[in-house]
Amino acid sequence: MTHFLTTRRFWPLFSAQSLGAFADNTLRYATIAAVTIAASSAYGTADFTMPGEWGRYAGTIVSMAFTLPVLMFSVISGQLADKVDRQLLVRVLKGAELVLMAFAAVCFALGNALLLIFSLFLMGTQSAFFSPVRNALMPQYYRGAELPQANGYFNAALFVATITGLIIGAAFIDKENGRVIVAAILIAAAAGGALFALLCPAAPAPGLEKIRWNVPAVAVDLYKETMKTPGLIFPMIGIGWFWMIGAANLAVLPNFVTETLGGTNTTLVLALALSAIGAGLGSIISGLLAARMKDTLLISGIGVAGTILGMVVTYLAVINYDVPESAFLSWGNAPLLFGLIFSAAANGAFAVPIMSALQARTPVNERAQIMGTSNMTNGGMATFGAFIILPLLVWGLTPPTIFLIVAGFQVGLLLFMIFRRTLIRQHGRIGDKKAARAEAAE
Repeated sequence: MTHFLTTRRFWPLFSAQSLGAFADNTLRYATIAAVTIAASSAYGTADFTMPGEWGRYAGTIVSMAFTLPVLMFSVISGQLADKVDRQLLVRVLKGAELVLMAFAAVCFALGNALLLIFSLFLMGTQSAFFSPVRNALMPQYYRGAELPQANGYFNAALFVATITGLIIGAAFIDKENGRVIVAAILIAAAAGGALFALLCPAAPAPGLEKIRWNVPAVAVDLYKETMKTPGLIFPMIGIGWFWMIGAANLAVLPNFVTETLGGTNTTLVLALALSAIGAGLGSIISGLLAARMKDTLLISGIGVAGTILGMVVTYLAVINYDVPESAFLSWGNAPLLFGLIFSAAANGAFAVPIMSALQARTPVNERAQIMGTSNMTNGGMATFGAFIILPLLVWGLTPPTIFLIVAGFQVGLLLFMIFRRTLIRQHGRIGDKKAARAEAAE
């Protein structure tokens, strides 16, 4: 049998998603870098400045601009993906991405931070419509053991796209002609994604009769339906938790680099790259292991424990931190570098089995709608994760302390996972005993 990596089922969607994620992250990190660099200037005296001290919170503001539309529109997009041919939707949405990236390029040329953040909101809206389609296509294209492997590759590609996007976005934006370079790359990546979308295989939708536009009412109904379907609600919340932790870390990382490490924009680029590399490696390893393990969710539990360890190591590494005489990437920074990479890798490993479980367990006729509900959960929890960093910074908590607070959230999740696993095993044993008694009675 032909391996799925060599088929048309894999490369068009994989490439369209990867190029889109690359363009998204180039735009996001270029915006963060541009606003952070301009934060020391008075409003209106330099390009990309923001009123008051809002530039100091660029990580939070940019994250929320991208995730808020995911919360707002995912219920509608999930219904759309169950009504309209999914191959057609992928093509239309990738065409819309090209138009939006051209608009973002204009915003870079104008040097207007607020317009640039608005362009991120529009790209978040496009992502809100694309993500449910992509997640519904995965179990449509891949079966059985192929699904966790494919998710591992797709997730790893997302993190590779993040790495390259952040390097280009954050590193070039303050260079001579950097805006032109970033703008050209955004348009080229979006154009490539639109071309690959034309090659995606046919993917008919179940044929939902009509779209309901009352988002709160539909969301409540879909959550009720999710609760009725065995094994869906906890994976859905788990993926949202992954988004929340990632958004919180992204929101605080620029402050961690500039305030705690005394680093420059180059240091920020390196720190973001290390985190993305770790997350990509964790996703690949998790996908490969999940395809060979009977209890794949055990990997997710190990991932949560690893995330806690990495964050605690990061916190301990910067107590009484002195900037090494050598570069950021040096043996003197080994504990800090390990903490950043390991926590990101563990978080990536946590997500893959849970996403595969959610995709595989979702009823075929409601798959995109459930995925839209999941996407709305992701957007809501990611927005919360980014937003909660803002008051913590305003109250004067240091970035390392915030990392420790995030680790505390992970401890709570790990304890819940252990408790739930124990209950399931106990119920299983009780069920076995009841079955044995009934058989003996017969």
